Amino acid sequence: MAKQQGLYAKSGLLSPDENKIIEQMYYPKREVLACSVAQLFHAQPNLRVWSKQQTGVIVLIKDHNQRSYFIQFVNIDTHTATYSEEMYLELEYKTPYPYFHTFAGEKCMVGFNFCDEEEARLFHTAVEGVIIRNKKRKDKIDQVNRPPPSKPAPAPAPAP
Repeated sequence: MAKQQGLYAKSGLLSPDENKIIEQMYYPKREVLACSVAQLFHAQPNLRVWSKQQTGVIVLIKDHNQRSYFIQFVNIDTHTATYSEEMYLELEYKTPYPYFHTFAGEKCMVGFNFCDEEEARLFHTAVEGVIIRNKKRKDKIDQVNRPPPSKPAPAPAPAP
């Protein structure tokens, strides 16, 4: 079961040392909003044949330097992010199964096969929260940048 503690979500499937590795990878400029063990799959959009890429730790992070959110896959043994996808505004994050989530990535369809359904649910909730925040922020910016309404045309003079 995933745990939320401070700015760093933790996975109940990882040992305390492994959770600490994740925290240290991202501290202090990024927050880990969700964390779980999963498999990463790719599929070409028109083929729909999923191909397993790797198994590792999936994290949803808020990057304060880049002022954006990212979904990253981490190799816990090498302490490196092996896959990263920025959460774009039009992102449609789908959950065809409670344990399998998908979205259109930059180059192909992306799928996550989670090891734990509860952590998958928490990850989905965190991603949806980011999507809602991003849409609200975009709407606010659009509203500020919207030109003022034009003045109505004067009414025609009555005919004599």
